[in-house]
Amino acid sequence: MNETYWGSVRFFRHLYTTVFVIILFLPVLAVIWFWQVSIAAPRSTVQIEKDRKFQVAMERTATDAFPYQKKYPGLFAGLPAKRTVAANTVYLTFDDGPSPLTEKILDVLKHYRIKATFFVVGRCLESAAGQETARRILREGHSIGMHSDTHHYRKIYASVDNWLDDFAAVEKKLADITGVRPTIFRFPGGSINVYNAHLYQELIAEMTRRGYVYFDWNISNGDALGLSARAETLVANVVSRQPDNSRTVVLMHDSAGKTETLKALPRIIEHYRTQGLSFGRLSNDVWPVTFGYRS
Repeated sequence: MNETYWGSVRFFRHLYTTVFVIILFLPVLAVIWFWQVSIAAPRSTVQIEKDRKFQVAMERTATDAFPYQKKYPGLFAGLPAKRTVAANTVYLTFDDGPSPLTEKILDVLKHYRIKATFFVVGRCLESAAGQETARRILREGHSIGMHSDTHHYRKIYASVDNWLDDFAAVEKKLADITGVRPTIFRFPGGSINVYNAHLYQELIAEMTRRGYVYFDWNISNGDALGLSARAETLVANVVSRQPDNSRTVVLMHDSAGKTETLKALPRIIEHYRTQGLSFGRLSNDVWPVTFGYRS
């Protein structure tokens, strides 16, 4: 059948038809090809221009969308190359000092030969005694961090600008007094509270961008609630709670009126020692305990 087809009239008819169709459509194909080429270059140029404009917009967003990012260009701390997670470690922390009580707390810590962390308030550094206490904290090997300058919640949490103004003030005071620029801090009231609920994510993002590390807590002795709590209650608040992980960050206060905290401190230390736990001081290379974002 193939031999009959090849060279037959039917074969040549099919051949002529195929050649005719090809010749007929060649101009059409050429037009389509030239049309595609003609619009491809302008499209690429337009896309390149769009990409360029997008990149410029992103850069502008990163630098200009938040004017507070340009405030205090020297207010930056370098993040460590890596952070450690010390298992079975207790971090005793004291907020709101320095005060005359801080000196007595330092005496207790010295007696037990353990280190702790003090988050200090700038307004408490205005007296000669407060300044000397800050220097003693560092001299005896403890950590010192920032806990705002004024501790005025409504003022410092009114905006990110207000927060930075306050933070820069306490940072400068500590640097001038001690010769050391702290790299850790604690938000007054914790990283999430009723006063900063509207902007805590912005605050955390900006402070992280600047390289500072903040610490919340996973155990509190309860002395922030007022002066009425007795030492026995403060001890019970600590020993009756277990943190969710192996790191324990205990919140306490060393403002002048917290004398019951001072009374409770030795028993809190002995409680953790009987559990075989060690004590450490916070620094920017310690993986922080934080509350985490709320949806």
